Amino acid sequence: MNRLLLALGLMTLPLGAHAATSPDPWPGSPVLVRLFSLPAGRADGERLSRTLALTPVQIAELRRLARVEAAYGQAGRQVIGRQEAARLNARIAVMRVEKDRKVRALLGAKYPAFRQWVRVWWAGQVRAAR
Repeated sequence: MNRLLLALGLMTLPLGAHAATSPDPWPGSPVLVRLFSLPAGRADGERLSRTLALTPVQIAELRRLARVEAAYGQAGRQVIGRQEAARLNARIAVMRVEKDRKVRALLGAKYPAFRQWVRVWWAGQVRAAR
């Protein structure tokens, strides 16, 4: 019974809150926005860039992708109705797949290190928020 209540409770959480419990936020959470757009995460974005020895071109592209990610987040504020929300959610799902494909191509051999760095960083963010 408790498991059923927990499962029902998790299904009612907004996507962002549900994603926060995930040990791997990529590509479902706005990781790039947090690292490359929000003032609170810029130092972490710089640390990621140094740790992976990213080139200026790679950093610029990650920042561009962060702006795309942020635009989808802002689009949710304009949604009225379930059908419109469903269409936006479908577009967001496509954007996430495309974002992952672009980051994978951009980083090449550094992609696995990027994913590991993000998982460790995310766990620290979740711990700090509790």
